[in-house]
Amino acid sequence: MINQNLIRRADTCKNAIFEALENDPALLSLIDKGDIYELAVPEGTKSSPPYVVLQEINYKPIKWADNRPIQDSATYQIDVYHNADPQPIMAAIGDVMERLDFTPTIPINDFLEKERLIRKGYRFEKNIILGG
Repeated sequence: MINQNLIRRADTCKNAIFEALENDPALLSLIDKGDIYELAVPEGTKSSPPYVVLQEINYKPIKWADNRPIQDSATYQIDVYHNADPQPIMAAIGDVMERLDFTPTIPINDFLEKERLIRKGYRFEKNIILGG
């Protein structure tokens, strides 16, 4: 039962992030809602960059009381793939994640030579106090 609850909490958190990204006016002025993906950009995608990719890196209970979790830790990585400057999109994503009380931690900066894309992103972390 505890594992099911953990899976449900992780899914709820991920869905809240997707909803916030897909409804943010500043972000949607820079990228199409349909170009926000989970895990990776699907092979054969017809649209052109920029793309936003959200990955759950870690979601786990970190504090227990009376044999029940009372606090979770969540880590998500959000990357922007762009053939120009991904910084404005990353700034909008940073604003969304800040409103959700996530803190950016590890920066991601790559140039994908084969695809000719710039990849920029962050891992975002948050401790979540669980309600009764």
